[in-house]
Amino acid sequence: MSRLKYALIGHGRRGAGHLSTAATLKDTFDIVAVCDAHQESAEAGAARLGVKAYTDVQKMVDEMAPDVCDVVVPMPLHHVVSCYLSRCGISHNVETGLAPTLGLMDMMITDAAENGVKLQTSENFPFVPVEQFVCKLIQEGVIGNVHKCHRLFSTTGYHGLAAIRYRMDAAPTKVSSIGHTMPVAPYVDRAKRDHNRENLEFYAVDFENGGIGIAMVGNKNGCLGRNKLVGFETCGERGTIITNGNQGATGGETVNVCTDEDLLNGGRAQTYEFQREYSESGTLQRIFVELPESLGGTVEWVNPYQRTDISETGISLATMLDGIARAVREDTQPLWTGEMGRADQEMVIAAHRSIRTNRQPIQLPLQPGDAEEDAFDRDFEAQFGVHPREDIEKALQVNFKAR
Repeated sequence: MSRLKYALIGHGRRGAGHLSTAATLKDTFDIVAVCDAHQESAEAGAARLGVKAYTDVQKMVDEMAPDVCDVVVPMPLHHVVSCYLSRCGISHNVETGLAPTLGLMDMMITDAAENGVKLQTSENFPFVPVEQFVCKLIQEGVIGNVHKCHRLFSTTGYHGLAAIRYRMDAAPTKVSSIGHTMPVAPYVDRAKRDHNRENLEFYAVDFENGGIGIAMVGNKNGCLGRNKLVGFETCGERGTIITNGNQGATGGETVNVCTDEDLLNGGRAQTYEFQREYSESGTLQRIFVELPESLGGTVEWVNPYQRTDISETGISLATMLDGIARAVREDTQPLWTGEMGRADQEMVIAAHRSIRTNRQPIQLPLQPGDAEEDAFDRDFEAQFGVHPREDIEKALQVNFKAR
C-alpha cells in the first residue's frame, strides 16, 4: 500500500503538534488536508504544508477521501467527529481523554466496530521513550513482579492512570478517591487556559492481581509557586524504578534493585542510572542501563526513529500516529484501542463518583450513569443548540462552520 492519506481535524495548540509530527513521517502519510472550525487556523495549518484548508468536516471527507483522520478537537466534540468518521468508513486517532462520559465512549467504540474502522485513543504517555524502557525492565523481570505504583503531582488523571495500568499489566477492580477544591487568584497559564480554582485529587486503584496504584493529580501546572516535582515509583519484589513521571522531563531516572547478595545484606538496593546515547546530530539513539549479569546485564531500548530528527519528546506521538497507520495497513489492533482509552477514563470517572459519595470505594467495571449522561447532554444542547447524540451530522454542522 502507498502512503496513507492523512487529514488533521482540529488545528489548535495540540493539533499543530500533531501536524508537525505527521509531516516527519514521510514514508507513512501523505497529508492532504487541515480542517478546523476557525478558518484562519485551518488556513495557517494548511499553508505550512501546501495542502487544502477546510472548515467543514463533511466537505473535507467528500472531497479528499482520507484514509486516516487525526481528531484533535475539544473533548466534548470527540464523539461527534469520531462517530461521523466511523459512519464514513474512515479510521481515526482521537486525542485524550477519549470522551467525557462512559455512554459517549461506548457510542464511539460501537460505531467503529459496526463500520469496520480502527479507533485509536491517542494515549501517548506509555509510549514516551523512558516509559517504554521502564516497561521493558518490568517485562524482563529486573525488579521482580510489580505490586505497587505511585505517581504524585501529575496534572492529568488519565495519563498517570494509563501509565500505572500499563505497568501493572492487570485490570483495575476498584477506585477510591479524595478530592479538594480551593479558590485562587485568577490567572492564565502558558497554554492560555483561565484558572480561578485549584483542584487536588488523590486516587487509589486496586488491581485484579492484588496490586495497587496511587496517583495524586491536580491543575496547579507549576503555577502560584507550587511544587513542580513529579515523582513516579514502580515497586517490584526486589527493587524500585524511579522516574520523573512527567512526559516532558528527561534525565535522573534510576532502577534501584537488589542482587541475591544484596538481599542477604539487609536488602539494601544498589542504584543504577538510566543512560542515553545520542547521534552526532543530537538524535536519541537508545536508553540503557548497565546491570550486574545476575540481573540481566545491559538492558536497552532502541529508538525506532533514530534516523529522523524527531526529538525524544516527540517520539511518543510519532509512535501513536504510526500505530493507527499500521493498524489500517495490516488490519491489526491499534496501539491504544478505544476500549483501552475507555478503561483509563473509567478510572477517572470512578474516582469522581467516589468523591461524590464521601470517598466510598467504587467497583469496576462501571456502567454509564444516567445523571452523568443527562448532565452532559443538557450542557451540550445549551451551548450548541443541538442534541449531542440524536443527529450526529447536525451536531457536526453546528460545530464545524466558518466563523
